[in-house]
Amino acid sequence: MRLRVIYIGVIPLAILVSCSKNQITPPPAFSPGNTLYIPDTSMKKMEAIYILSSGSAGLGTQFVCKTSRFRVSFFSNTSGIFMILKYGLDPVDGSIKFSGFWRYSQTATQGLVNFRMPAAVAAVFLKTGDIGTLELAGSMGSGPGDSSPISLKFSRQFSAYATDSPFQIYAHHGVQTTADPPYPENSLSGVLNDEAYGVNGLEYDVQLTKDHVPITMHDGNIDINLTQKSPLSGSWDQYTFAFLEGYIRLLNGEKIPSLDQCLTAFIDSTNMKYFWMDIKGDDSIFQALMPVIQKAEAHAKAVGRDVVIYADIPSKDVIAEFQSYPPYRAAGLKTMCELELQDVIDNGSMYWGPRYSRGLLLDDVEKAHAQGIKVISWTLNDKDLIANYLHNGKFDGFISDYPAYVVYDFYTTK
Repeated sequence: MRLRVIYIGVIPLAILVSCSKNQITPPPAFSPGNTLYIPDTSMKKMEAIYILSSGSAGLGTQFVCKTSRFRVSFFSNTSGIFMILKYGLDPVDGSIKFSGFWRYSQTATQGLVNFRMPAAVAAVFLKTGDIGTLELAGSMGSGPGDSSPISLKFSRQFSAYATDSPFQIYAHHGVQTTADPPYPENSLSGVLNDEAYGVNGLEYDVQLTKDHVPITMHDGNIDINLTQKSPLSGSWDQYTFAFLEGYIRLLNGEKIPSLDQCLTAFIDSTNMKYFWMDIKGDDSIFQALMPVIQKAEAHAKAVGRDVVIYADIPSKDVIAEFQSYPPYRAAGLKTMCELELQDVIDNGSMYWGPRYSRGLLLDDVEKAHAQGIKVISWTLNDKDLIANYLHNGKFDGFISDYPAYVVYDFYTTK
């Protein structure tokens, strides 16, 4: 039986382009309509390599399909283009509807895309999970009043290497922070949405407030390029968390998030596994972190979530701060170190985070692996560099502002 998805029809489109580095460019509004929830475990059966079978090649000719808690995403072989689609079961006709957007990784150019899986096809897919003859047909928009047909069909499953190698792909304090990001960096909306961009981990920065509440912000001072105009200025540690919640808003109107809020959302609302906390060196930071991390790990265990949460030690000053509070290490809480491999070993860290500019570090990475240490390179944004480090390196993961490149190259590896 040939499975085919029927084209919905002409769709509207809004092209959103901005030239400001810090301008937030959210995804266009999209919805599959009044539909019922389908478990992500069912939709996960769609994960595979697809090829363009007919219609516009504007979005690429080969795609990696990945699923997240509430989305199906396709990552293209062209220009880091990706599609992110919501899905749901139509209670009236039994079809599965897909509605979403496409976007380039390195610009804010984006538009809408829709698919529909008719009832007979949906019933077979949901019952058996067979995608061997699955073809998805729909439409994508490239301008106001414009719509082009597009059809994708199953090509092959992921290779055993891609399936069995748990590569870690991190969003760099939120997705696409250098190209008109869809959400503010280090934000709660980033936690809730980043998984759909292909990542299984987050790298978020941590600062302390005056009352020692860890918050997820990069710079030590209030940055007017990242927050709306307010009467406040100066460093975060001048103000209590409650005061900041009352007076500071991120560019999209969100409140400043606490680390506790981000970790709760990470555990309860995503399937992501890895949370990398980039520590900036506040006094007593590890004392402040310890109860927050212990609470998060206990909650994850209670709800059956397998997560890895670790604090990054990026400098000698932070090493000194870490060593000044032995209870953190004694409690078995995990750390990463960005310095030399010997520093990683001396501080009992389970992760090593060398900067990408240090090269492939093949011998050192092999030594780290021999001691059970995972190695994550950061921050890889050039698509050729990503391909080189994937195919010629031995890293366990990358941080990237453009994870679509990493997702496509890794999952098409044979």
